[in-house]
Formats: sequence, structure tokens, C-alpha cells
Amino acid sequence: MIKRESSPELSLSARQRQLLDLLIEGKSNKEIATDLQIEPGTVKQHLFVLFRKLGVTSRAKAVIAAAQIMKSSTNDGGEAKAKTPKSKLDKHGALANLRTGENYSWRLVSTVAISIADLADLSPNSISQRDHFLKALRDVIERLVAALDGQVTYLPGGGSVMWFGHPRAHLDDADRAVYLAQYLQGWSSRYQANLQSAVDGELSQSPLIGIGLASHTEIVAEKATELFGAESFRKAAILARHAKALKMPLADALTKQIAPMSNAWLAIQVKEGGKEVVVKEVGPIAIVGSAEVALPDASARWGGFPFLANAFESIESGLAQWISVESWPPAAATLLIDAIGSHLSAKHFQIVRLRVPGSYRRDRALTSFAAQIELQFGDAVTRSEKIYPSQGERIAGLLAEMSKLQPLAVLVYGLKALESFKAVVGEPGIDRLASRPIMIVAANLQDTGSAQVSVRLLGSKPNSAPFSRIFTLQAPAMDALPEGIRVDLRAMLDGLSPIAKELILRAANHPDQSLLTILSAMNEPQHQVQSCIQELMTSGLIAANQSGDFELRDLATAQAIGHLSVAVSNGLADS
Repeated sequence: MIKRESSPELSLSARQRQLLDLLIEGKSNKEIATDLQIEPGTVKQHLFVLFRKLGVTSRAKAVIAAAQIMKSSTNDGGEAKAKTPKSKLDKHGALANLRTGENYSWRLVSTVAISIADLADLSPNSISQRDHFLKALRDVIERLVAALDGQVTYLPGGGSVMWFGHPRAHLDDADRAVYLAQYLQGWSSRYQANLQSAVDGELSQSPLIGIGLASHTEIVAEKATELFGAESFRKAAILARHAKALKMPLADALTKQIAPMSNAWLAIQVKEGGKEVVVKEVGPIAIVGSAEVALPDASARWGGFPFLANAFESIESGLAQWISVESWPPAAATLLIDAIGSHLSAKHFQIVRLRVPGSYRRDRALTSFAAQIELQFGDAVTRSEKIYPSQGERIAGLLAEMSKLQPLAVLVYGLKALESFKAVVGEPGIDRLASRPIMIVAANLQDTGSAQVSVRLLGSKPNSAPFSRIFTLQAPAMDALPEGIRVDLRAMLDGLSPIAKELILRAANHPDQSLLTILSAMNEPQHQVQSCIQELMTSGLIAANQSGDFELRDLATAQAIGHLSVAVSNGLADS
């Protein structure tokens, strides 16, 4: 039980709030001391006082309490705005002026909607079976959404809506939605088959659920943590109703366009003339194929993957091979990793896909990776009776055990996927994987150079490889979203600290101003300014110029980031 004061925002000092922020980021005492430019012993003293105020006894509980405080603070801020004096409200109860400090932005939201089949038989047995199914379905949804770092809301009647892209964007949000839909469809079919077998075929053969997917660019408030309605919600719900009869998920054209290699897409055509099927208010649609359908091979688009010949030699000799996929723009890495996975699947590799959560904290990634492995290889994980010194080594051990059956490919998606995966398994885990036929393919954001895609072979131990082979590839053309937004840059902004995010948005909207001039106007403490510059340099969004200042990576990046921010009018039109 975590006990804390009823008004923590009033009782915490500025320094203690800084500590809360750094605790949430998962930083150690040494890292906190470096960021705040104080001694480690002083950090311990501050934490002792802070823990006492929060009523906790450990860092883990302090992080939970800190997250609650931040959420409470946001909610209180919203309530404060709602308490505007009535004299400032117009006759409709709406604010006459929208100068509330809210910022809006474009986001791509990929949604999965589930429509529950109508219950024709109202007998007690049928109602009981339906209730048990909905409870089991909700349990699976909770596990999936948590593992994939998404959001979910439940609807009356048993339906649900899950989405990715808000409040945290990832490079592969559409891929996550496709995988979730595919998994739930397979799970539902197995559940119904088992239930049918248990009652000797007395149940209806009609499907239990219909699943629809849709992606759409939405304008949402920057600080909002929930979505109560979006265009992608509506489209996904329409497709879910149509999908019941097919017993396969249906997706709109944009979802297929964004995630072309994550799944074996099945086209739907009208018998007369071979025209594609169009659903009213949604447009052209496609079927999400099952996990058993062979994935498409797109190696020709990437020059035939010349680097894999060297990787296969390593695998055949019984050694692991780490492959770093480095790209700019970042989204190209997702397409390439998907394509490599499809190619390796055809070579009879087992495929494990791990998707890095929006938070870069090691404990969050550790929990997420473990859950994803259990979802993909539940039986193998359950049968494993080995005891490992740590959760990270357990993840490496499970992957090593699976590679005994046949070669294994671990595909890791995210902005800093390579570093995240290495941090999770640790040096002992890397050593455990080194002598196994395992190929680890992970994205690693390129922070310098022009727009390109390269692949780096790191050998069996990426942290100790003195040399690495680099292959530069020609990235295929990537279609822009309807409003011209960049999903990869949205994900990068979501991963930045508040100061770094504010600076990069100001710089994008005022490209004629020096970054140091903008930072000076922000009037932040010197140590936070230095940390902000270092963060943006590491992310690849800015670079040093010859005059000793800093500038945005390139004009295209500046324009794309500027387009993500949405201006709000200063007042409401009279009605």
C-alpha cells in the first residue's frame, strides 16, 4: 500500500520534483547526481526525505507513486481549467477564448476493434458460456495490450477498442495493431474449437467475434492520455462488423500501406471484373492472413540482402550473429526488419518479434519482452524448468533453448531497439546467446549522415566486436501519409524530455533562429541546457555547425516536425 499526502504538488520542492522526473526515467543515483550536478551522497539524502513524504520504502514503489502524482497533477490542471468563472463562458457554456495553453498535434492512430456476435439463444447455458468467453477474451486483451504498449477501452455488450500511436507513438504502430488482430483471431478460433469439442458439437458454428483494423491521422491534445473517439475507431468498428462472417480480420488500405510486410495480406475482389472490394465510409479493404500463411519475400526490393550470406555462415558454424539496422528516416528500419523476417521465415527460421515499449526504462522493456515471448511461445516457456540468476538472463536462456529446435531470428523494433535489447539481456545474456544459431536483427537509429539505410554486422558479441562490416542499401520509396505527417518523427518527439521537445518544436517553427538563442530565451538551468543538447545530438535531430552553434539535421526534418504541431485558433466562432 502506497501512502502519500493528499496534495503532493503543494508539498514537494522543486528539487524533489526533479528527483521524481529522474526516478520515472529509471536513472541510478550516480546518473541523478550527474544530471543535477550534486554529490551521490546528497542524492541519497534527498531520496530519503522524498521516500518518507511519499510513504514508500523502495525505488520501485517510489516510481509508482511518482507516476500517480504526475497523473494527478495533470488531472488537477484539467479541473482547474474547468473552474473558469461563469462570466467568462458564453451562452452555450463554451469558453469564449481558447488561450488555454493546450498544444495539439497530428498523430497516426492504428485501431483494432472487436465486435461480439449477437446471442441468439438466451438460455442460461448460452449466457454462461458467453460470459466465460468474454472474461477470457478480456484477460488476453489485457496481456497483449500491456506487452505491446498500447491502449484499450471496453464497450457495452462485450466489444472493445485497442489502439496504438497515442499517447505514445512507436515506429511500428500499424504492425503492432496487425499482430494483435492476428493473435486475437487465432485465439478466438482455438477457444471456439475447444468449446465445441467439450460439448460434442452442440454449439453454433457462427464466429464469436469480428475484428477490424483501421489507421487514420488524428489531431489530438498533446497532454491527453486517452482517446474517447477517433476516425480510426469508427472505421475499425465498421470493418469488425463485416469481419464476423469471414472469421478473419479486415483492415483498411492505409493500415496495409503502412505495414506491408508484417503479415501475409489477402486481397478481396469482386467476382465480376476482378475489382477490389470497397466498404462504404471506409474504402478499399484487405484481409489479415493467419500466422500459418507464408510471408511475402521482398528481398529483391533491398538488393537481395547481400549481408545475409555472411550472417548465414556464422549461424551454420554455431555462432550467433547480431545485425544492426541503421537508417534515416527511422521508419525505413521497420520496413527492412519486416522484410528480413519474411526472408528468414522462408529459410525455416523461427521468428520472434520483440517491440520496444515507448519508455526506455530497462525494467519496462524487461517486462514487455518477457510477456511478448510468452505470448508467442507459450508452451515452450511453460515447459522450461530452468532457474536463471536474473530476468534478463531468463529471456536469453529461453531464446537459447528455442534455438535448439531450429535456427532462431529475433527481430527487435524501435528507435533504440539494439541498445534496449542489449541492456535487457545484459552481458551474461549476450554470452549465453553467443554460441547458439540465433540471428538478432535490431533497429539502431543513425545519428549522423544523410538519408540512407545501412546494415552493420556485429558478430556474436556486439559489445566486444573490434571491427564490423557495413552494407549500405538503397531504401525503397516510402509513401507519405495523407496529411504528410511522419510517424517516425512523432515517435522520436514522444521519447524526448519536455525541455528537448519544446526546443525542437520551437526550432522547427522558427528555422531562422539559432538553437542557442532559442535555448537562452527558454531560460532553463545550465545543466538542463547541456543535457538537452546532448539528448538531441544523440537522437540525431540536431548537429553542430561550423559557427559553434547547433542546427536541425536538415530542412526536410524541420518541415516535418513543424507540420506535426497544430495551431489552434484564438477564439470560437459565434453561433
